[in-house]
Amino acid sequence: MITRESANDIVKYYEISLDQFKVITPKTIKFQDSNGNNYFLKNTKYNVYEKYMFLNNQNINNILFPLKNKRNEFVTRNNNSAFYINNYIEDFTIIKEMKFQNMYNELNKLHDQTKIIRQLNPSSSRPKFEEITNRLDYKFKALENYVRSVEAKNLNIYSMPVLANYQYLLDTKKELVRLQKRIISSVKAKETIEYSFIHNNPKLEHLLNVHGNNYLTSIENSKIGLESLDLAKLYVENENLNIDYTGLLIDRFNNINPFYYDYFRYMVLLLYVEGLVLSTDEYINAQMFINTTNSIKKYFDNFKDLSLINNDDSE
Repeated sequence: MITRESANDIVKYYEISLDQFKVITPKTIKFQDSNGNNYFLKNTKYNVYEKYMFLNNQNINNILFPLKNKRNEFVTRNNNSAFYINNYIEDFTIIKEMKFQNMYNELNKLHDQTKIIRQLNPSSSRPKFEEITNRLDYKFKALENYVRSVEAKNLNIYSMPVLANYQYLLDTKKELVRLQKRIISSVKAKETIEYSFIHNNPKLEHLLNVHGNNYLTSIENSKIGLESLDLAKLYVENENLNIDYTGLLIDRFNNINPFYYDYFRYMVLLLYVEGLVLSTDEYINAQMFINTTNSIKKYFDNFKDLSLINNDDSE
């Protein structure tokens, strides 16, 4: 929320007089100066300063950089707080399929322009996979216990879809184990992999069009990582759009190290499983099962092994 101190900082660091403002979220406001110009202020993470500096030094041109303050900095940091200001840009509505394609293109551009070569590191990867494995083990045990409790009751309109669709979660467990073994094999071999600066929260609303050019926004969660994670999150967020995901993403992953495609598929399933949150409401649980298992069915239809796809093409 905006405070008297932050209002004073706007004047002090940007020489903008705050006339009126509107709270958009607990972390963001839209405000107007005495001349009627509109701005957007966002309270952000302290280390976002370094992220904008990195992107600026790399001459990345598809990120919406904040206005610089009087210290010539994109982010204003005071004590343990940080914020930035942009000119307020009114987004316009286009069909989601087109916006998805624009977001996909800009993410790929960002990834391609920030690539660095690294070897996979077993010592740093092991704890991460152990932690993921523990989370999955706990989740699948919880799901198994829940299904057993459903089986113990009389069948009804809520329990039937749970029991009918549980097999797809079992298939997911097998697929995750298989993919993880392949990924760990690549890690143990210390394969050389391309890392990139990834957005890490690629929602469609985090893309703005300014005078005909598309810009990525909201990079608070960004980091150096695998582009597969960005594409997995983008797909899961927009799986119901009328898009040829198989062709689009297979084109991106084909003819390169299969590690990236395996990691993409692994992350998609991980996001689905972790997104299946049980509650005390039978109706909500049934809906969650239906939605998640329908997503998993699409996954198995869309994303087969590249070896299987290439064999099908050659026949």
